[in-house]
Amino acid sequence: MTIIDESTNDIAKTGVSRRHFIQGAAAAAAGTALPVAGIVGAGAASAATSKTLRIATGKQVYAAAPWRTMDGSLFIIGVVGEWLCWQTPDFKLEPRIAESWKQTNGGRSWSFKIRKGVKFNDGTPLTVDDVVYTFQSIFTAPQHKSKGNFAGILSNKEQIVKVDENTIRFDLDIAKGNFPYDVSSMSYGMCIIKKGADGWIPWTKDMIAAGPWKMTSYVEFEKTTFEKNPYYWDKSFKPGFDKLELIQFVSAATAIPQLRTGKLDAIGAMDPADALKLDKSKFNITSLPVGAGLAHVHLRADFGPFKDKRVRQAAALTIDREGYVKGVLKTIGGLVGNDNVMSPYADGAKSVAQRKMDIAKAKQLMKEAGVPKGFSCDLSSWKRDDIDKYAQLIKTSFKKIGINVTLKIDGSDGGGSVYYAGPYDSVKGKILAYDNNSWMASTIGITDWAGRAVPDQYLMREWHSSGDWNDAHIWNDQLDAAIMAYLGALSPAKKKETAKKVAEISLDLTPYILAYTANAVGAQRKGLSGVIANGMGQFKLNNAKG
Repeated sequence: MTIIDESTNDIAKTGVSRRHFIQGAAAAAAGTALPVAGIVGAGAASAATSKTLRIATGKQVYAAAPWRTMDGSLFIIGVVGEWLCWQTPDFKLEPRIAESWKQTNGGRSWSFKIRKGVKFNDGTPLTVDDVVYTFQSIFTAPQHKSKGNFAGILSNKEQIVKVDENTIRFDLDIAKGNFPYDVSSMSYGMCIIKKGADGWIPWTKDMIAAGPWKMTSYVEFEKTTFEKNPYYWDKSFKPGFDKLELIQFVSAATAIPQLRTGKLDAIGAMDPADALKLDKSKFNITSLPVGAGLAHVHLRADFGPFKDKRVRQAAALTIDREGYVKGVLKTIGGLVGNDNVMSPYADGAKSVAQRKMDIAKAKQLMKEAGVPKGFSCDLSSWKRDDIDKYAQLIKTSFKKIGINVTLKIDGSDGGGSVYYAGPYDSVKGKILAYDNNSWMASTIGITDWAGRAVPDQYLMREWHSSGDWNDAHIWNDQLDAAIMAYLGALSPAKKKETAKKVAEISLDLTPYILAYTANAVGAQRKGLSGVIANGMGQFKLNNAKG
């Protein structure tokens, strides 16, 4: 029996599973809801008239602080914070603190006009000096977790310039067509904070920012409550709720009963099969493509049994991608992936041939690589709904060509005990000649990525030789050059041309397996409207009602 059959049978037997909550994305825009709607039951009637909107999210691992965030804490920052612009559900940019922007010097300089009249949630004015301070902090703050988003793009704080009282300019190391996305909510730790503020743990005490909601209570790892920010600049912010609660859950099994009884209004992200088991007369199911987001499988290219690219290619050819998307993800949970981060996007290499299961070819590659009988290795990650299933898919698929995988799944919330415990960053040429089942030192690992509107941050942090989150440790000059060519492309035609090159090299090297790219699947009670979120899991609730 295949993992696809096993998962389908397991769901049929148990109904709501006790797998861990999916954290990587949030509920989709109401306009993308599937036609699974009806009337809300008596149990949810009180929630319909409540002035508090209650949304279930995944667990945070680290503090909800701009300089520290890199996990489920982004949901919290997403409602108190405000960015120069916001990534919309359809991968566009919406002006926020910046009301406009333009490029000069062939894409090497980008200027942003700062909106007048914006205030922080304590009533003090937001100025261009606050914006400059926020971005210069990636160089001045110790271990700023968003610094890697600007690697190869900005080298020092002097490249972040106050032009006048309403303009900030970024003078880049390279031409970059998608730079406005880098300073948008896609870089979720770069919400604008006050000049001089400590964006680490002290920030969580009051969360002074310029977003639509103001924090009133923060119980780390449990629940954060908010009230409407009375100083919010956007006058279209008129939700039908006075308060907001983001409640964290490890297991969807504990969130779903609360949704059914009206104690929750929406679940941010969940297992597709569990979502489809909800009463279709009472709940809407939402499904939103999130680009190349969620689970990426890395194969160490610098050390261990996958060092030969032929072995990596062989492993990738063992997977029944179409069967997994249909049988396990129920189609609504994802799209067939092609082992690169370019293909899911509009300019991203649609002409590159789709990789499909081919066991005969895989065995031939293993023979050519000198390992015809295979080998044994560990697969490391942390326990979560989608990762549990994906790990089983990899294990059973690889076994077809003699690769015997032992699963080493960290059971701690968010994988903080083992998988994300360290070593933390990748450094070009520094070979970690061991496997301790952690993120950066594992032979095979499954790492979760939020859904970006463009592939730039995947490319620079995960695929480029200098990437700090390059867990495959792929250091390839040809790939680096192709990535930089894509980043510098300014026209749609040039983007398509360079995207294709990146995809072709990615498939040849196969440092990562993306058997599927995820959709954010969520659920909302009938009668709730205007709950919009992007692929990052950041909510826009301007017109939330119900």
